[in-house]
Formats: sequence, C-alpha cells, structure tokens
Amino acid sequence: MMLRLIFSVLCLGLIDQAWAADPSQPGPLTSSTIEFRNLVDVSRTSQKETESGRPRLLKIRREGEAKAAGRPVPIKVHLPEGPGPFPVVVVSHGAGGDWDTHFAQAKHLASHGYAVLCLEHVGSNRERMTSGLRLMKNLDAMIHDADEVLARPKDVSFALDRANEWNRDHPKMKNRLDLGRVGMMGHSFGAYTTMVVCGMRPALDWLTPRIEPGKGLGPDQTDARVRCGVALSPQGVGEPFFIQESFASLKAPLLGVSGTLDKQQNGLTAQNRLDGFALWPSGAHAFVWITDAKHLDFTDSSGTERKAQASPSRDDVQPVAKAATLLFLDQHLKPENKAKLSSEALNPYLKGAVTDIKVYLK
Repeated sequence: MMLRLIFSVLCLGLIDQAWAADPSQPGPLTSSTIEFRNLVDVSRTSQKETESGRPRLLKIRREGEAKAAGRPVPIKVHLPEGPGPFPVVVVSHGAGGDWDTHFAQAKHLASHGYAVLCLEHVGSNRERMTSGLRLMKNLDAMIHDADEVLARPKDVSFALDRANEWNRDHPKMKNRLDLGRVGMMGHSFGAYTTMVVCGMRPALDWLTPRIEPGKGLGPDQTDARVRCGVALSPQGVGEPFFIQESFASLKAPLLGVSGTLDKQQNGLTAQNRLDGFALWPSGAHAFVWITDAKHLDFTDSSGTERKAQASPSRDDVQPVAKAATLLFLDQHLKPENKAKLSSEALNPYLKGAVTDIKVYLK
C-alpha cells in the first residue's frame, strides 16, 4: 500500500512538472489501448423503421462482425500506466471519423494522466461517409439525420455507463477510473455532441425525418457526469444544429477552439463560430480564436483531404489545440495542478502559420 501511494505521488509530481514545461508536449506516463468493438446499446433502436414496422439494423463498421439490434457504440480506451484513479475524458469524432480520428490527442491526454474513451458513432463514421464515394452528399445527409444527431449524445452516456462497470470489475481498469472527474472533447460534429452533453439544446428545424413539433428546441440531453467540455470547431447559430435559443441552457464549463479559416457547411462563415460564443451564458467558459486556422487543422487525421492537399498550417495549429485542451481540462478536473488557460499561456505557440491567438473568457 505504501509503495502504491509513493508511486501515485511521484506520478502526480511528474505530471505537474510536465505541464509547467510545455502542455503541448507529451507527459511522463505511457499508455496502452483496450478495444471494445462489439458494444451495443440494446435500449435504443432507429427512429426510422422498415416497411414491416421492425427497427432497422445498424451496422458495425469493422468487417467480420455481425449486425446487432440496437445501437452499436465501439469504444477504444487509452489507459495510462499506473494505479490511478485517472480522470476520464470522452472523445467524440467529427463526421466521417472513427475511434482513431483523435488518436494523437487521446495519447497526449493519457500521457498527462487521463483515461480517454474514444467513441465511434456508427451513423456518422468513415464507412458511412465513404459509402458510394458520395462524400459531400453523405456528409450532408448524416448531419441532418435525426437518428444520428440525437443519438450521438446518448452514445456518450452509454460510454460512461460502461466505464462505471469497467471500474467495478474489468481486470485492467478496476478502481483505475475516477468517474467523479469526467470531461469531454469533440471536433465538428463531435463539437456539437460535446456542446449538447454540456447542456445546449439541439434544433429540430432541419432534422430528417421530422421530429415533432418540427421546429424549436430538441430534447435536453445533458449528462451531469460530464463536468467540462472542449469543442473544437464549435457551431454558432444556423443549419443544421443550433438556433439562437439553443445556447442559454449550457451548464458545464466549455472551451471553444476555432480559427479565422474554419469554414462550415451551408455557407456559414468561420466568424459565425465566434459569434455563437456571445450567446453562451456567463460561466467558466472560454474561446480560443486562432488566425488562419482551418477546419481540419484541429483533428489528427486529414478526413477527406487528399494528402497532396493537406493543410500546411496543421502542424502549427495542433500544439495550440493540445495545450489549450490540456490546460482547460486540468483547470476543471485537476485543480491541484493550478493550470489556467490564458493568452499568456498560449503565446509560446505563435509560430509559423499561427500569427495571432486570442483567448476570450466569460
């Protein structure tokens, strides 16, 4: 018992030291991954039904796996080495992603002492995006799909329920997860998911099939277990996710991270993302605004980008996103680290394509 206590104290000391040096760099802990490919939330079925009236079956992305009634929710866990217990961060990918879309970010957080649960949302994953090679048509369909838009936040709650079980009896995770300290991170469609789990309300206006009453605010899908969130490329007012009234119900502290070239669908500008921040209620919220940062600069993978067209600014933007994310999570989940997100803390990352970083607080 004494050895375990000493090891824990040493790990905490190393993490403090690593943060003080550079929060964009890996921390002192190594990590391993645990894959749960066949998890299914049997309590859920699709909004859409076949002509026979039976719920449609949703397909797990990976080949060789059977179809399952309900909603599959594959999860990859990045678990730090050491006794823990470690605070938990749930990661939600964007449209066309998978559980490895934020692999580098997850590994980074794990190295700083977070257990990271990377979800795969089966209705908006890589398989659905690339089906029939109709990328833009598929993208438009999935972000308006009532099933997927309303199912994603429930995937997060399902994952936390499973984490509670793993913390009780999983041979590698028993008593190693601190489920009293839970955060969340997501990009694009994953940012929407994070914002809704933290308290914002989705709009019904653009969903297909129609969800009664067809306009206005959708259901409250807050999960109070999530104490803070990080939304990379968060949305403002407009199709397909939010109306002006969506933001007032935000509960958990939220960080938005975007940039001046972070364009959106439906002709919405990057500025629309920052304008949305003005509608967030007062609280422990923040917004990082990076000059010339593009949409895919905030994700590890290139999404639909061709390698020959990869963003030249990604390598400069990634350290800003990593540092801001870690500082914000530490601020709210590890107050003992005395981390604080500020313009001064991000000034060291004014390099290359990143010529200006603004941090707004409210």
